[in-house]
Amino acid sequence: MMASISGDMAYFNEVATATKQNEHYQPYIISVFQGKELEKLGISNLKEALRLVPGVDMATDNFNNQTPIFRGSNSLAYGQSKLFIDDVPVNNLFFDAYSEYLGMPIEMIKRIEVIRGPGSKTDGVNAYAGSINVITYAEEFEGFETNDNVVAKYASHDYRMGGFMKTYKSKDLKVFVDFYYQQDDKKLPSGPDGLSRGALGANNIPLSQSGDAPLWLKDYSLGVNIKYKDFSIKSRLLEHTQGSAYGINLALPLESDRLKLPSYYLEAGYDKEINDFKVDIKAGVKYDAFDSYSKLAPDGLVLGPSTFLDGIYGEHYALQRTLYQSSYLKYSGISNHVITTGYRLINEETIDMSSKLSNRATGDVALVDYTNTLPFFDADAKRDIAIFSLQDEFSFNNDLSFIYGFNYEQTSYQNAGFEPRISMVYQLDTKNIFKAIYSRSHRNASWQEMFTMNNRARVGSSDLEPEKVDAFEVAYINKFSNDSYLQTNLFYLLNKNQIHNSTTDPVYKNIVDTDIYGLELEYKGHISSVDQLYMNYSYVTGTSNIRDIAKSEALSNVAHHLAKGYYIYNLNPSFSLSGLAYYVGSKNRVSTDAREKVDAYTSFDTALQYKNLQNDYTLTFSIKNIFDADIRYPSAQNTYSQDYAQERRTFLISLKKEF
Repeated sequence: MMASISGDMAYFNEVATATKQNEHYQPYIISVFQGKELEKLGISNLKEALRLVPGVDMATDNFNNQTPIFRGSNSLAYGQSKLFIDDVPVNNLFFDAYSEYLGMPIEMIKRIEVIRGPGSKTDGVNAYAGSINVITYAEEFEGFETNDNVVAKYASHDYRMGGFMKTYKSKDLKVFVDFYYQQDDKKLPSGPDGLSRGALGANNIPLSQSGDAPLWLKDYSLGVNIKYKDFSIKSRLLEHTQGSAYGINLALPLESDRLKLPSYYLEAGYDKEINDFKVDIKAGVKYDAFDSYSKLAPDGLVLGPSTFLDGIYGEHYALQRTLYQSSYLKYSGISNHVITTGYRLINEETIDMSSKLSNRATGDVALVDYTNTLPFFDADAKRDIAIFSLQDEFSFNNDLSFIYGFNYEQTSYQNAGFEPRISMVYQLDTKNIFKAIYSRSHRNASWQEMFTMNNRARVGSSDLEPEKVDAFEVAYINKFSNDSYLQTNLFYLLNKNQIHNSTTDPVYKNIVDTDIYGLELEYKGHISSVDQLYMNYSYVTGTSNIRDIAKSEALSNVAHHLAKGYYIYNLNPSFSLSGLAYYVGSKNRVSTDAREKVDAYTSFDTALQYKNLQNDYTLTFSIKNIFDADIRYPSAQNTYSQDYAQERRTFLISLKKEF
């Protein structure tokens, strides 16, 4: 009944998960979304899909580094969750984030598996608040058809996208290629910017601006997956460029200013079963970079003795490399037990860095190379990580199973140490399933939090300890049929050493401990034989204990109530009509922030899809935020006083041709 959690996430009961027949028996709190179903809803990309997940809200920052927030966990930080593309972890090293992947077109995605809670750690990769595994059509099961296609899309903000997928198969060899290119000209009204709150000094407050924030996008991605007998290669190149959003130093940038967040990975694997043993060996390399060119401050800025009549410009570049190798051995030769043990070794390093600014001494606008004298980042940043894992899956009988084990992690900085996990799944009968999970996990500090320097807005510290969480979760699932269920789960999270900084104290510190608890309800089913209904509701609350001022306060920048759902009605085999709704509750500020709370909002989308069965093409038209709701993500205190406005009403047209 139980599937393994010791290997890669996608390999836990592959066919059962793909066909959505056995996900409820897994020792996680899990939600699964099928790509073709999301296409019917008019969902365009990964970010829009994640908005549907119970307990998940979205946040952003001055980089427009958009981040899914799981269960209200440290809403102004990164790295709370991990993203996997075909089981390869892709969080960048600089932010420990994956904003550059959130624009991945939904047509490239076969399935999204979202596991909430630290119980989602897998293959030596610790997920602090949750994990997201995006499975592309590279996945293959015996008897499954290939999904070769081409796709084109057009939408508001002059959004244009084109891409394709192609599969080659022979007896022992499979090659899968996907490619997409997309761009838009998005800009949204913003401001007044952070200068209005003294971000660059009180004497520069009059230079504050309001205007259009450059949120445009231009990126392309090429993925190649190769499988030959027991060997595999997974690789992806992503070139992501975006507008500089709200400014590195919180000053509204120019329309042409840009931020590049490229990501490249290559992973080789060997997976072999020999009698009662199964070996899984992987080795990989990943490169990611932070590459910014922007106007950092407006004309006439005064900084120290210098006046910058033409403003301050900056060019910042940091290239990171991650090397990793893992080996896991699974043994099933003991009755009712499956024992897994292994290790994961990681080497993280900055291999190139440059820092250029307008002349600080004279105020001249021309760039001066400060790489050696005033670097924005530690050019020698590096970290080594070693993780050892041991786990046993024990089937007590046909109805009751346990998984228990631990990870032990050491790093060249602060160690995470011993992290146990135990879970139980009890099947009362075929319709009633109970789960109980305890897990401890952590999040290592990101490169930005550790190694940023010579910056007024953020200062790193290599003395940071890992954020840690102890999670207690229980769940009850009532299965009405194979594709209809109601899931209820309760959670209690003890978070320690959470990392924060502020405009008044830009140094990153472990200064907050947070207790969070809540519940999640998730329903999927039918009203009739030709429709599909999905709904979820989440409630979260808690208390943050701020160490440096010995003060406790309610959760800030977190919506206590989230409700989401969709309805798909299949008019006939060719036409479907859908509606999608979101409710996000109001959000309190931190106690020292005098602004009014962030308003709640309700948003509705609709989509009409036509599928030509004879010629295998699909045309989808959708309208998002039909009633033009004012959606804003909270900004940090003393930055953008009116928060970060999001898109209003938009449209999307997509055309896909299958072969």
